[in-house]
Amino acid sequence: MKEVDYTIPILVSGLFTLLLFIFYLYKKENRVVMNFLSGWFMKTRYRPAELQKDTRKQDSVLLVVLVVLILAFSFRLITFQAVISDSMKPAFVRGDLILSQAFSKEPAVGDIVTFKASTVVNPITHRVIGIQDNLVTTKGDNNPLVDPYRTTKDDIIAKALVINNQTVVIKGVGSYFILDFSQQGGTSKYGDKFTFLQQMFQVIRTWGYVITIIAFAGLLMSMAGKR
Repeated sequence: MKEVDYTIPILVSGLFTLLLFIFYLYKKENRVVMNFLSGWFMKTRYRPAELQKDTRKQDSVLLVVLVVLILAFSFRLITFQAVISDSMKPAFVRGDLILSQAFSKEPAVGDIVTFKASTVVNPITHRVIGIQDNLVTTKGDNNPLVDPYRTTKDDIIAKALVINNQTVVIKGVGSYFILDFSQQGGTSKYGDKFTFLQQMFQVIRTWGYVITIIAFAGLLMSMAGKR
């Protein structure tokens, strides 16, 4: 399975903007957010007087979490890839979005790994079916033959994130990130909205870093103004 990686600009800015919005509601003492925080993080009932005393500790924790997430995506320790082939059916199909991690890349038989191949432009995500010394044999679940690449452990970029023995896959979302998807009969279930959404995601991808910088600066200014 070949893939296209649009992780850094899209997901960093999108996730950061979402978390920043939640932080904004928290600073505005939105009742829903405050109840959630008091119930899950503070282990107490909602008491406005107590919550208003000093929120600097919570602000600092939130800032650290945001920075960690930004660094993880920026350094590609966590990545999303848009699937552009059906070679890994039924695990995931063309148009899906898969989540991978690069914290631990040591392969094992049965793992789904993303690796570089010298004869292919884009990285490939296939399953490991054999390991001999430094050589890793891979194969697409939907392919009849093993991959012809002489893949080594050093070629592995990331491993698919697995939770409860299930690969983390967002169904259908990757279609909007594949530039040639509409030319290969992939727009039928999306109708006329496909082109608009695809162009919107392209704008977000292009301006992702700018959005992130502005949002981060706004967060710091908001925190500074409360002190």
